[in-house]
Amino acid sequence: MAKKDKKSKETPKKTVEKKSPGDQDQARREFVNLSKVDKAAIVMMLLGETYASGVIQLLEPKDITILGKAMLNVQQSSEAILHLVLNEFLDKNSGLVNLGAGSSEYISKVLKGALGEESAENILEKIRPDAAKGLSMLKWMDARSIYESIQNEHPQVFAIVLSVLDHDVAGELLDLLPVDIRAEVISRIATLERVDPTALARLDDLLKSQFVKQKGVRFKSLGGVKTAAMILNFSGAEIQSGVLKSVTDSDIELASALEENMFTFSNLIGLDAKSMQILLRDLENDQLIPALKGADETLKEKFLENMSERAREILVDDLENTGPLRVTEVDEAQKAIASIARKLSEEGEIMLPGAGNDFV
Repeated sequence: MAKKDKKSKETPKKTVEKKSPGDQDQARREFVNLSKVDKAAIVMMLLGETYASGVIQLLEPKDITILGKAMLNVQQSSEAILHLVLNEFLDKNSGLVNLGAGSSEYISKVLKGALGEESAENILEKIRPDAAKGLSMLKWMDARSIYESIQNEHPQVFAIVLSVLDHDVAGELLDLLPVDIRAEVISRIATLERVDPTALARLDDLLKSQFVKQKGVRFKSLGGVKTAAMILNFSGAEIQSGVLKSVTDSDIELASALEENMFTFSNLIGLDAKSMQILLRDLENDQLIPALKGADETLKEKFLENMSERAREILVDDLENTGPLRVTEVDEAQKAIASIARKLSEEGEIMLPGAGNDFV
């Protein structure tokens, strides 16, 4: 390692000496603002195709998407930034973090943009799972494509499929289902624990006919109240209300269990200060006013204490001058903010608390 360092200093030494202190200071400022994902992307770019593909094989499809996008964004990083990132990586000797969803087509685009056509194709061939068929293939598809493949199937098929998908994609798929079966599907997911291998094999046969041959699927645990609640979290506010109302009509206890496990506006009381400030940057006063108008004082203060003095004064003034609002107006605003918080969490921007501390 020492010899390698000497060699690396011999050739580029003149280039390094040409950098002014101002350039180095600028690089350090940029380095401080890099996210963990950006740093991971830079390390991946430095690893080379062989090692990078080995790391990517360990990631979920959604992780590959965000990492690939970051690789695209950092490909023009300066030499000074590369050195700072690599030095930190070597000092900490840390592995790549889990990143954060998308289709194989999008992954292909970002990797080709970052690495070039040939290198990206080589990596994509290695990272596509051998069992990228049947149920496994679903993780590489968008919600619309999945729906078009199974739209005429029994609600139990939808329940199993939604259970194996990432929650945000499952939420989008739920949005596409006919209104009259949404509640039934959520109820089936919530009461689903294990699927008989024969039933799973039949489903796999169905998906094989849509894609390619599949050897079979092993016995797998699926569903449950938490899975159903997470899927509802990523559905629209209108759909959430409709599904919960329908489930309540048929099974009050199940509806209560779903609500207890869903992330709601009131759960934002557990946000740390940094996460709250990031969330506030994505919100407008016309969203905050109705949402906070119906919030308890503790939660309202949680929002206000993380705002600048000027922004806080304006919002407090607006709240005082806003008359009574309809409950539906308050409810919609609160659900919209909770939805934005969930999105930021999926993107790795904030850390979410939740019911029973099940969200991170």
